[in-house]
Amino acid sequence: MLASRGYHGAKIADIARDADVGVGTFYLYYKTKEALFTALVDETARLLKRRLDVVHGQVTDPRDYARASTATFFRFADEHRELFRIVFGHGAQFHDVVRRAQARFIADVRENLRHGMERGVFRRNRAEVLAPAFVGLSYQVVSWWIEQEAISLEEVVESVLDFVFHGVDAAPSKPLRPSTRRPRRSRSQRGS
Repeated sequence: MLASRGYHGAKIADIARDADVGVGTFYLYYKTKEALFTALVDETARLLKRRLDVVHGQVTDPRDYARASTATFFRFADEHRELFRIVFGHGAQFHDVVRRAQARFIADVRENLRHGMERGVFRRNRAEVLAPAFVGLSYQVVSWWIEQEAISLEEVVESVLDFVFHGVDAAPSKPLRPSTRRPRRSRSQRGS
């Protein structure tokens, strides 16, 4: 019900009917539709994190970890398409609980990027900027891909990884350096 109608379109009575329980029984477990949504996102993030932690325990090379964790994320989304449609699909409410789940994955990616930079596997850059970019790219692609039937899991994973490791530039260029400029001061800091 949530997957087909979206967060805003699904009514509690519809959700209870689809679950084959009474509305009163629904309220025994969840006080609101938002509480159900929060529980779904938390459980999804917990299951995904568990799978990614297994990958992290098996792979030590940062590049291999980026590849394996990206493949794991998309494989998990493929196995749980209906759940991902609820959380990330059309009409899903981008909610604080989703942001909290993303923050956990961003922390893992940031750690892997820093580790790779220290070992010389990845070129030096701002891991705190790249980590949310990598996670954001993956979430955006998965939110689109869960509605697709023509693009295989392997194709989407390879496309994302190719973009992450090689970008879109056909010819190698000089690496961009992080800015050494100081941040702009606000009016209040400049003394208007």
